Amino acid sequence: MSRIEQELSDLFDTSEKPSIFKIHGQLRSENEEAYEPQVVSIGPYHHGKPKLEEMEEHKERYFNELLRRRGERAEEYIIALADLQDQARRCYAGKINLTNDDFVKMLCLDGCFVIEFLRKCGYPGPHWQNDPIFQMLWLFSATKNDLILFENQLPFFVLLQLFDMTKSPGEENLIDLAIHLPLLGNFPHPGLNSHSTIREYYKAVHLLGLMHKILSASFSETLPSTMNSNRTDSNLFIKSAGELLQSGIKFKKAEDSKSLFHITFENDVLEIPPLVVEDHTESVFRNLIAYEEYMSNPTETWRCITDYIIFIDFLIDSPSDVEALRRQHIIMKGLRNDEALSTMFNKLSKHVHIGGRFCYTKIFDEVDKYSSKRENIWRAELQRRYFKSPSSSISFATTIFLVFLAIVQTTVFILQYSST
Repeated sequence: MSRIEQELSDLFDTSEKPSIFKIHGQLRSENEEAYEPQVVSIGPYHHGKPKLEEMEEHKERYFNELLRRRGERAEEYIIALADLQDQARRCYAGKINLTNDDFVKMLCLDGCFVIEFLRKCGYPGPHWQNDPIFQMLWLFSATKNDLILFENQLPFFVLLQLFDMTKSPGEENLIDLAIHLPLLGNFPHPGLNSHSTIREYYKAVHLLGLMHKILSASFSETLPSTMNSNRTDSNLFIKSAGELLQSGIKFKKAEDSKSLFHITFENDVLEIPPLVVEDHTESVFRNLIAYEEYMSNPTETWRCITDYIIFIDFLIDSPSDVEALRRQHIIMKGLRNDEALSTMFNKLSKHVHIGGRFCYTKIFDEVDKYSSKRENIWRAELQRRYFKSPSSSISFATTIFLVFLAIVQTTVFILQYSST
């Protein structure tokens, strides 16, 4: 009875809401590897897996380097993290099969590894030469990606505690290190500005949550131009890129956009920021979508990553749609072909639910209205057939001129015949 009461007490203790979850089976079914760490475990969910054991030596090496550099002992860190372990445990929604001692040790080694890795990324130098992680590009890339997996996180307050304990005079804050780290890949983002302060970023629950805050920081300012608050999302629809082109809509790459999600439609032009698709792009999107699935309230918060992927999924039905967007440099691919990209985007939105508020309802309405007008479809067909190239334009103009001459000659003949 005592044990049951303790378990119930822990279950209903809401002083620290869970922020790190095991992703449900439906999302995992499309691409399980996208949620699984490849080289390093962070946190308890994947701790002790055989394929990740090799990186445990690197964690110990990083911790020893830190202690030697500062002339400190491990006891100070263990004591500090032991005081945080109860709070940290409550951040995990899944079961943790670690004793208190093992859990504190895991917080210490994993947390110091993350902090030191961020430092090394932020301050390139000779220390890279003796570090196998930075010597092998594939290992660096895999480590970087593993740090932003939803299941592979430490509570942000643990990282802040360790950073404050190891901070050097004049060193940047942890937020700056994380922002400068290439965790964000080639996604455009605003960084730190007057509208997204360091104080707001400190509210992040973990590194993936921080990444989400950074990517979505400036997008909320543009929402009035992209969504319609009076519109429900029950009948959302937009034609594919190829169909929109046939309807007279043009695509243009947005220049100097600070947000990946700021899509605009004006007159007949759909302007979209460029997206560079690399090896880990799918994994990044999947984990950001999972974060929004678990952490956002669909009726109260915006799910910009989920809505963006749904938008792109509407645009891409086939490889030819990818080609159309690629020709305008809106999608820039790495190693994948158009068919693989089409399949990737189509699967990204599977088992994802559209929330009560959708970021692009206004754009959907305007694009659908424009592309459904018959005169726009006729105009597009005319341009495609007769104005696709200079030679076809000249040919069309010549035909029109000859038809005009024929009409004039016929009219003159009729007038002459009538006068007689």
